[in-house]
Amino acid sequence: MLTFVVIYYTVVALLGLYLFIKFFSKTRAKLVTGIVHGALGLLGLGILIIYISFQKAETPIESFLLLLMAFFFGAGMFVATLTEKKFPKIILFLHVAFALSGVYFLYKFWLG
Repeated sequence: MLTFVVIYYTVVALLGLYLFIKFFSKTRAKLVTGIVHGALGLLGLGILIIYISFQKAETPIESFLLLLMAFFFGAGMFVATLTEKKFPKIILFLHVAFALSGVYFLYKFWLG
């Protein structure tokens, strides 16, 4: 199950990379792409909760907490987009930093 979660979050991260590139380019990504990215990320958090709940040994709790923080920042960006308000770019960079750190710790847990 952990291998599935790692591959799953790799796909979510690649979709996030696409959104990140589109954010700084002249063309904007469609809103549905961001919705899919967020929904997949939230589903991944649910899968991680299930994995952590049934493990008797070590769990990737650091990864879960970092990915949860990334979700909160992403949800804030989503709400700002829906209300047609601009959000500071630092919010985007914090979202990316938390997400990359969470995926890093997930890979570290998976490999180690």
